[in-house]
Amino acid sequence: MTDLLIIAWAVFTFLVLRTLVALVNVVSKPYLPAAGSEHNDKVSLLVPARNEEHNLPNLLQAISQLNYPDLEVWVCNDHSTDKTGQILQEWQQHADWLHYFGGDDLPPSWTGKNFACHQLAQKARGHYWLFVDADVTLAPDVLHKAVDFFKANKLSLLSLFPQQLMQTTSEKRTVPVMNWILVTLLPLKLVLKSGNPLFAAGNGQFMLFDAQNYQRNNWHERVKNRHVEDIQLVRLMKKQQERVAVLLGNGDVFCRMYQDYAGALQGFVKNVHEFFFGSRLLMLFFGIVLMGSPLLLYFAWGWNGLLVYGTLLVMNRLLVSRASHQQCWTNLLFHPLQMVFLAHLMIENIRLRITKKAKWKGRKITI
Repeated sequence: MTDLLIIAWAVFTFLVLRTLVALVNVVSKPYLPAAGSEHNDKVSLLVPARNEEHNLPNLLQAISQLNYPDLEVWVCNDHSTDKTGQILQEWQQHADWLHYFGGDDLPPSWTGKNFACHQLAQKARGHYWLFVDADVTLAPDVLHKAVDFFKANKLSLLSLFPQQLMQTTSEKRTVPVMNWILVTLLPLKLVLKSGNPLFAAGNGQFMLFDAQNYQRNNWHERVKNRHVEDIQLVRLMKKQQERVAVLLGNGDVFCRMYQDYAGALQGFVKNVHEFFFGSRLLMLFFGIVLMGSPLLLYFAWGWNGLLVYGTLLVMNRLLVSRASHQQCWTNLLFHPLQMVFLAHLMIENIRLRITKKAKWKGRKITI
């Protein structure tokens, strides 16, 4: 067997394995089930907010419609320069459940979001602490379902990847890429079932902690200088034998992340390498294999190779779209543009690592 055929079979195996992982994620249904019983343990809903005038009203409106019986809400206005503070002031006049404060100056050794979350933790008084980003919206019964699942599985942390809302062409060519990587590389049920920290993922947009466990460990302080705190937290907690679960949104948590290409690039560039255990070499290898697969299979097996590639691609996108509640035909149509975006994303990640010129919400960061 020639070297080319050996490589082709290796690539074929890789593509099949990714499709099987996606199938496992569809069959295992990694979603919040309906609540088996009612709960009234106090929940503290904690929101770090920096320049969120466009997102915050939608979140506050969704919070006002939550049907959980014992809820407090705290928002940290992290030195916003837009109308975030004005929005909070206006809402507090008719929402007695809303509390907010201005964040302290950022210490040198902290990242902005982690420090905001750390300050929010000082205010929280609930049995459970739910950190959410300002760009999410919540279904009315999500807290009942989350608390019920949390208690039934005796968790220390529950994290959800929100169901993504996409309207513009720019969103459709960028936002699905991250779910596509996640759902084809990690069987999400193994985050809970396996103690191996390699099986780790997390999303800072929705992280529900047991308050006592958080207070003992000061989780955000332990990752205070990390810009991708969510995955790092899950890995750290699993190393300490904590029980962690990661699920996908299924009509309970929604998010419209980035509405243009530049915003998606700036938002995803800081964390894309973390999907590959923080290794940029693995990230590059993944990208090269992914984008070189059709040509390689064609040169090794001719038109049959392209047929195999196309079949696996359609199956793969169908399964990921179903697991993520996205439109399959849209993801297939935009797949070439999504691959161009992924290549741009990886190159920009390496460039910003070298030049150390990455910024997020007006603050310089190191990726």
